[in-house]
Amino acid sequence: MVLALVLVAAAIIGYRYYETAYAPERVYKAFAEDILHQRYTEAAKKCDGLTADDLGKLGSQERIGAGPPMFQTLFPSRFRIDSRETTADGMLLHAVQTVLFNPVGVESAIRPAMYATLNQTVILRKVGGDWRIVAFDNRLDKLDQMPKP
Repeated sequence: MVLALVLVAAAIIGYRYYETAYAPERVYKAFAEDILHQRYTEAAKKCDGLTADDLGKLGSQERIGAGPPMFQTLFPSRFRIDSRETTADGMLLHAVQTVLFNPVGVESAIRPAMYATLNQTVILRKVGGDWRIVAFDNRLDKLDQMPKP
């Protein structure tokens, strides 16, 4: 009986830790990938108060270099969370999304030719039991060629 109570308590603590540490980051990363791939309707489903039109104005491709005409191939992004702050009603993330891509005219399925880093500030809040994006700031930091292997 005591072992069962300990296991239940551990499961509850583990779930609460996941909900505050990893769940918001998971939602943010999926959201950022949707924005990058211009899936604004899908991204808006992860939001509270932001529409697909709002997100189109914040789009990642639109902020990088020559914009969407520049991209021939997009590779999965890399993410770094620089800081995480718990707020009264949610969470504030300062993150960097590294977009890996091939520009038009460069094709390689093996590795990207270029990268861009985007500094992003994201505010998430729990709405109906799910984490939702309520604010998103997306700024280009750097655009460069990938280093030679």
